[in-house]
Amino acid sequence: MDHNGSPVPSFGPEEYARVEAAARLVGKSPEDFVRDAALTAADDPFLRALRQTRDRVPQLAEVFATQDTRTAGSGTDVWPDPAPLGSRDLHEGQSHGHAA
Repeated sequence: MDHNGSPVPSFGPEEYARVEAAARLVGKSPEDFVRDAALTAADDPFLRALRQTRDRVPQLAEVFATQDTRTAGSGTDVWPDPAPLGSRDLHEGQSHGHAA
């Protein structure tokens, strides 16, 4: 059998018994079951997105680094820090039947 790269680690007896049982359920040999599971996992959409992210993050960082974060003509940040809120601010405008 031709191998690419280093061989994968072997399973312990209990692990191999679990693999054999799962392979029997789907009508495959343990070897085919493990091979198919590994290839399916390698093509997982989440892993594919991670690979694409590796390429996109530097591009997005460059775009964000060149963006103007100030409002045109105002000299203030687009996202100003909000004023701190107190408990009165949270209840302001709510009527709970209490006299003010």
